[in-house]
Amino acid sequence: MKNRILVILLFLFFGNIYPQQKDSIAEKKEIKYDRTEGLVPLEFDEDKISEFKTQEDFDYIDEVENESWWSRFKKWINAKYNQFISWLFGDYEPNSILAFFITILPWLLLLILLGLVIWLFSRLNPGGKILQKPKQSEVFLTEEEELVKSQDLPALITEAINNKQFRLAVRYYYLNELRKLDELKLIDYEYQKTNKDYSEEIKDAKIRDHFSEITKLYEFIWYGSFQVSETDFKLVEKGFSRMEQALKSVSYE
Repeated sequence: MKNRILVILLFLFFGNIYPQQKDSIAEKKEIKYDRTEGLVPLEFDEDKISEFKTQEDFDYIDEVENESWWSRFKKWINAKYNQFISWLFGDYEPNSILAFFITILPWLLLLILLGLVIWLFSRLNPGGKILQKPKQSEVFLTEEEELVKSQDLPALITEAINNKQFRLAVRYYYLNELRKLDELKLIDYEYQKTNKDYSEEIKDAKIRDHFSEITKLYEFIWYGSFQVSETDFKLVEKGFSRMEQALKSVSYE
């Protein structure tokens, strides 16, 4: 009895498994092939393709740009700056106060530089110097030019004689003769000219001789620091008187 029950159980167990495997093997999927008949070629819109080419979203070409000298220079500056910071501070924590200071350090230096430039411009004021009105040229006369061009030499001669400054009186006498020669157009008075230049400008031989005579007296007394007594001055004054008489003959013509 027990054997029969065991056979029945085995038959039921294997009987349920076998039909499922048979059904799974029997199921086959349908294979579909692409059609080869009645196909129509696809036509592309050339205008639409050209429009797509102009859009950046459809630009898949990678362009490699050559680095400019400015980009290379900035990289070099950045590398040197990092080397300097590494040498100055050594290793530091990325989120520390020192890291924050190092980050803003270039901007601080830039602000200091700008402040220095503004300060220099405010001190030098180049814009004001450019925009301001040009100063009128100033004429600086030497002592001799001032005496010849604007001073009352006869009055100075009289004053020097009264004060017994005979050497100074000789100087005033000579400058007074230069003024008269210039007024008579016998010479063209200029401070940088020498007495020899004036002598060569005088065309009248008689006046030139008198001028040469007083020139020797003047140079000996004035440039030789010769002390002139009243008697010496009387002799020298006669030479200037002869020069005066020669110039009067020219002024009367």
